[in-house]
Amino acid sequence: MREEITYIGEKIEKHSDQLAERVRELKAEEFGAATIRTANWEELFSYIGNVIIGDGAFSMQHIEMWADREGEQKVEAEVELDQSIRTMNFVRRAIWGIFSEELSNDEFSSSTVVHVCKTVNEVLDEITKHFSQTYSRNIRMEWERKEMRMAELSVPVVPITKGVAVLPLIGEVDTNRAQLIMETSLNKSSEFELDYLFIDVSGVPVIDTVIANYIYQVVHALELVGVHATLTGLRPETAKSLVDMGVDFAQVHTKAGLHQALEEIGIYIHHGDS
Repeated sequence: MREEITYIGEKIEKHSDQLAERVRELKAEEFGAATIRTANWEELFSYIGNVIIGDGAFSMQHIEMWADREGEQKVEAEVELDQSIRTMNFVRRAIWGIFSEELSNDEFSSSTVVHVCKTVNEVLDEITKHFSQTYSRNIRMEWERKEMRMAELSVPVVPITKGVAVLPLIGEVDTNRAQLIMETSLNKSSEFELDYLFIDVSGVPVIDTVIANYIYQVVHALELVGVHATLTGLRPETAKSLVDMGVDFAQVHTKAGLHQALEEIGIYIHHGDS
């Protein structure tokens, strides 16, 4: 039995190129010729051969590293998780495919076949576990990065000259976004060394007492760090509604439009010759 196991492991290692090509063929048949290739299958089959021969601890460590690397690359290539997991079955088919002649001639004892099957299954289960964990972790990190980028786009502090920037708000303002507005405006004010920040709310469809309170807190926080904040774009009907609701904006510096606020500090917008 030991000689048979060694023979199987050595043959897998020796024919790693052939086995890798067979997996690629099976993938192309299943998923199409344009399937994305990231895996170093030759490397994997070499490790599997070593595990079967008996160099288990060393090779399993490399197999885990292979699975982790493959999980990261599949996320970057935007390959679906189920496609990669299904590919593990092709590894089994490729391995036993090169032993078709020996198997048909009953050259291996049943105990050898059972032992090798058990070893291969354990290796592929370990690959699937590590691959799935790495894939899921990297997907989560990618979503977090995308959400952060989207959040940054929802609160764009735009410098227009030294010490002056504009924060145009567009869309609804909820609790989470209000907190982001607070954090971003303070951070960017420090980063850009701002003296003036103009918060334009002409793109906010509804401003009620809650949102008005959020805006007031942002303006107040900016003033505390030495940034003169001006609220622009407050529509007349909105202003009237806020007054009717008892909202006091007396402590907030406001201007009807952004251009008026800019002109107040000596910045003029030229539209060219008429």
